[in-house]
Amino acid sequence: VIPNNGADYGLNLNETTIASVLSSRGYVSHAVGKWHLGMNRWEATPTFRGFSSFFGFYNGGEDYFKHTINDGDTVGYDMRWDKQPNSGAGISEVAWWAQGRYSTELFGEEAVKRVEEHDTSSPLFLYLPFQAVHSPDEVPDRYERPFQHFKDPKRRTFAGMLSCLDEAVGNVTAALDARGMLDNSVVVFTTDNGGPIHGGPRCHVCGDYAGSSNYPLRGGKHTLWQGGVRGVADVWRGGGVQTGVAGDRGGAHDGGRLEDGLMHVTDWHPTLRALAGGEPSRHDDAFPLDGFDMRETLWGPSGASPRREVLLNIDPLHSAVSPTKAPGGGNAAIIVGHYKLLVGDPGPPDVHSPPPERPRTADFAATTAANDDASSAPVVASVPAGLFGPTGALAPPANHTVQLFDLAADPTEISNLAEAMPAKVQELLARIVSYAAVAAPPLYHYGPGDPAANPDRWNGTWTPWQV
Repeated sequence: VIPNNGADYGLNLNETTIASVLSSRGYVSHAVGKWHLGMNRWEATPTFRGFSSFFGFYNGGEDYFKHTINDGDTVGYDMRWDKQPNSGAGISEVAWWAQGRYSTELFGEEAVKRVEEHDTSSPLFLYLPFQAVHSPDEVPDRYERPFQHFKDPKRRTFAGMLSCLDEAVGNVTAALDARGMLDNSVVVFTTDNGGPIHGGPRCHVCGDYAGSSNYPLRGGKHTLWQGGVRGVADVWRGGGVQTGVAGDRGGAHDGGRLEDGLMHVTDWHPTLRALAGGEPSRHDDAFPLDGFDMRETLWGPSGASPRREVLLNIDPLHSAVSPTKAPGGGNAAIIVGHYKLLVGDPGPPDVHSPPPERPRTADFAATTAANDDASSAPVVASVPAGLFGPTGALAPPANHTVQLFDLAADPTEISNLAEAMPAKVQELLARIVSYAAVAAPPLYHYGPGDPAANPDRWNGTWTPWQV
């Protein structure tokens, strides 16, 4: 996590982005929207990371209309137009003209411009991370008005935000179609985490609830429950795209199918790179890839996923039960096959929270009542010393609660099997330990950011400040 307060770190500058790889293969790469991968120095910003241009904000969240971020008493503006590669000091422009414009509409319009202005003699990579539907819950009235039948005002606003997002995505695909580019395009629409939800007495971290629901999955953003870590995605492919997969099942008009095999965010990089074609270069990767090429899963006859496990997190700083956000005892989670192991507190909210207009059924309510905001009868197990960091302030107790779920039979995480299946607990715990042995220490730190980043020093803007 990179907080919006002048954090002095970001994505490792030695990491090779997919934009860099594709640009080296002749693609023109543009980014429009939210960056949130570091801004302490210019080299951390998008046009130094493989993109030919960037329009959007560097931080992780802001007002949709004012484009300002508040850090205590400090207010800074964050909207940039970086119009060429390596747009650093003296080239990067503050887009003051965007004040008052709703970001979803603004980003959609800017993305359409990139499509309309693109020279089709070169392929295009467009990265479009919209701000929507992240908090704060804000939307022009005209988008919220059709949803007055929703009783919860946050749900009404959320529906309006999503409606505006749908419209913007439709405008981009229409622009691709108008330029004759859509038939040779792959469109990926995906999420980065489950929605933040309300509910539960422990939920002091749920202040960013903006109307979302992950029902019937348990928990939400900020947690290791399925409601926080299981995302959804839609992948659309034009009929002119050649995937290189033997027995390819077809393109845009094959009717589609639902895939629920394991896939992790790191799998997008090798998958998109493989779709782009060309031989891998020794300069493609500064570090080994963690992801898998998922073309066979998406378009092959079998649809089988090459991935057998997903490490969800190993967090030595986790303190979800502490309103002070002081370093806690740590938590971790992993999925291997259809089993999921949770170590430590997965974090609130723990609840199965349905949207107000769709209350949970009586039988499901009765089943989950004993679990919501409770411990789900955790089992205490011995955890290897040092799993969550060096001894000292961050050292956890020798024993931690563990919870084991069979996601195939129990996707809503109700029945903890840890006591009944101790061998499976130890098997999955061993996998976590193997990852922990090579894990880098977290860069996140509690407390204020670098005072040199204060917007008052930079004409009221959030600006890279380190040389």
